Amino acid sequence: MPTSDAATARLGERPRMSESKAAKPPASRKTKKPSFTPVLLVTLVGVLFFHLLFCLALQNLGDEIQWTPFALMAKVRFGEAQFIVNPVLSFIPFEVLFGFAIAVMVGFIVRLPFFRDRVYHTVVDLKKRLQLQLSASAEEVESILRNDPENNARLLARREDINLDSVQAEINAINNAQAYLSGKGRWSSGMSTYMRFHFTEEYSNTVTGLAYGGAAFLIFVVGIRGLKFISPEKPSFVLFALGVEFTMLCLLAITMIFTVEEERTDRILKQMVDAVKGGKKHALPEPEPEPALQLTRGDYERMVREQMDKKIMQVMSDKDDDALRRIALDLVSKA
Repeated sequence: MPTSDAATARLGERPRMSESKAAKPPASRKTKKPSFTPVLLVTLVGVLFFHLLFCLALQNLGDEIQWTPFALMAKVRFGEAQFIVNPVLSFIPFEVLFGFAIAVMVGFIVRLPFFRDRVYHTVVDLKKRLQLQLSASAEEVESILRNDPENNARLLARREDINLDSVQAEINAINNAQAYLSGKGRWSSGMSTYMRFHFTEEYSNTVTGLAYGGAAFLIFVVGIRGLKFISPEKPSFVLFALGVEFTMLCLLAITMIFTVEEERTDRILKQMVDAVKGGKKHALPEPEPEPALQLTRGDYERMVREQMDKKIMQVMSDKDDDALRRIALDLVSKA
C-alpha cells in the first residue's frame, strides 16, 4: 500500500509538471530587420532611366552615330574624330550614383521601413549618448526632450561639465527625427539626423579610403592610356575610371557636409575628459605639508649626552689636560 500510494503520488505529479511547462509563455522572436529589396528595386529603375537618358544625350551630341544590335557598342563621330563607345561600361558608375541617390530620396520621402529603421536606431543611440553626457536616467532624458527649448537652455547653461551647443544640437536632432518617424516632420530631417550622427561617424574613414582608392585607379588608367595600351578611339574604360572617381568624390563631399566640425568635437572630448576627472571645481586638494619634527626634552638631553660622550672619548684619546678640565666644568655647570 505505501508503494502504491507513492506511485500514485508520482503519477499525480507528472501532469502538474506538464501544466507548468505549458503555462510558460512562448519565447519572443526577434524582430526582423527591414529588407533592402525595395531600395534595390528603386535603384535598378533609376539606373535604367539614367542609362536611356545618357544614350539619348550621346545620340544628340554626336554628329553621326551608329548603334550595333542591343546597343552594346556605338560608333560616334564628333567632327573629324571618331570613337567606339561602350555605353554600358562608360556610364555605369554615373548611373549607379544617380539611381541610388534617387532611391535614397524616394525612400526617405515615402518613409520606407528600411530608412525608418535606420533613423529609429540613430535616435536610440543619441538618447544613450545624452544619458552619458548629462549623467541622467532614461526618464530624465525623455523629460528634457519634452521640455521647452528655452527652459532646457537655462537649465543646461548651469552645467559646466557639458558642451551646451552639442547637447542642444543632439536634442533638436532627436526631436526632428521623432517628428519624421511620426509622419509629421520633413524627410530631410530624418536623413540629416541619420547622416550626421550615424553614417559620418561610422563610415567616414571608409569613404575617405574609397576616394583615395578611386583616385589611384584613375591615375593608373590615365597612365596606361598615355602609354598607348588603350586606344584613343576607345575611351570607354577611361570614362569608367572617371565615373568611379566622380562617384567617390561625391560621396566624400556629402560625408564632409554632414560631419560635425572638428573644433567643436575636440572641445566636447576635452570637456568629457574633465567631467570624468571631476572638473575644475572637483579637483583633488593639494596634500598638506608634513608637520616639522618636534623634539621632546628627553630626546634633547639624550642627544647632548651622546655628543658629550664622544667629546670625552676624543679628549681622553688625545690626553689633553686642559680639555678635560673644561669638560668637567661644563658638566658641573649643566648639572
